[in-house]
Amino acid sequence: MTYQEVVKALETIALSQHNIRYAGYGDLYRDLNSNPSLRYDVFYITPNQYTLEGDFNRFSFNLFYISRLENIDGDNMLQIQSIGKELLDNIVRTFCEEYESEVYGGIYYQPFTQRFADECAGIYMTVTLEVPVDSICAEF
Repeated sequence: MTYQEVVKALETIALSQHNIRYAGYGDLYRDLNSNPSLRYDVFYITPNQYTLEGDFNRFSFNLFYISRLENIDGDNMLQIQSIGKELLDNIVRTFCEEYESEVYGGIYYQPFTQRFADECAGIYMTVTLEVPVDSICAEF
């Protein structure tokens, strides 16, 4: 699989989840801050490094789950973060099963609260996916 195919597959899997209404890739802050009509819950991918080793590409990502807080006190913050962790795990598990891939190394989670266009909470995972190389020169 190419890098582009991996990103598109992750977005497609995320959008098939019950909670996710928007999936994106790239600059999380620019995208979420400039989109006042954004529909939550959000799945977002930001890139890290990727490497080619033998017959495997290793693509590293930060995968985000973001939802709007119900009120300024953040009464639903822990619920959002808990749901987000399970949802991100499901996305990665589904990807690995469907594309004969594996998680390389560990998975690291970071819960957060953040103001984008709205007061939000969520969690992100840093994960490296080890994906078999189809060919060195992929066709587009």
